[in-house]
Amino acid sequence: MRVLIGSFLAQAKDRSTNNFFVGTLFIQPIIFTVLSVGTYLYGGRADFGLYAVIGAGMIGIWNSNLWTSGRIVEDERRAGMLSLLIASPTPLQVVLLGKSLSNAVASVFAMGITFATGLIAFRLPLSVDRPLEFLIGLLLTLIAMTCLGLVLGSFFVITRNAGEFITVANYPIFLLSGLTFPLTLLPLWTRPFSAALAPTWGNLALNEAAGVLTGSIWPAYLWLIGLSLVYLILGRWLFRRVEHLVRQAGSLEEW
Repeated sequence: MRVLIGSFLAQAKDRSTNNFFVGTLFIQPIIFTVLSVGTYLYGGRADFGLYAVIGAGMIGIWNSNLWTSGRIVEDERRAGMLSLLIASPTPLQVVLLGKSLSNAVASVFAMGITFATGLIAFRLPLSVDRPLEFLIGLLLTLIAMTCLGLVLGSFFVITRNAGEFITVANYPIFLLSGLTFPLTLLPLWTRPFSAALAPTWGNLALNEAAGVLTGSIWPAYLWLIGLSLVYLILGRWLFRRVEHLVRQAGSLEEW
């Protein structure tokens, strides 16, 4: 717990002065909300305004939580701390978990900013039918995406090009998760890829709680919990493999 709290606070202090993180947290959600909501409104589908706002909020959460959590490893490498963290008695994934949780808490602001943008810029009626279920869905989504960040973090340890890969993969993930338009518009063969992504189920849970989509919210909850466990198990196994490779090579300079 001491390591978790320490890494949580250290990440919060670091990101509060990081222009890139501030941009993904406060500026990008506004841009994505204007583009997404404007597309539906001027396309004659004003009834999808709340869906667009929630999708833009999920994109903001992805960018300010999961994507920047993956970049934590690169920051530690640049600072010359990554080798020391791997050699320390505390497992590297514990340090990264604390830092990822810090980003997760901060990323909640992205959802609030998208709702504020929808209200101010478009004067949308953004009432949520079931606020408690919405908050539970948001919490489960943050947990699942934090766990997914641990999986991605393991790849950042053994490659210096992971940041470029994530940058390229961002928009396909937005599409496969249904954050920009409903999944029903995608071909059926893409559904397994969508089901494996936490943002897909987080987006469904929030839209069902808000009343945009009809149906039971429990399947989305169960999927988020199940994916969190899968990500944790996979992340733990990957970090063990990475640490074995690094200790075997005796250096991180090979990657």
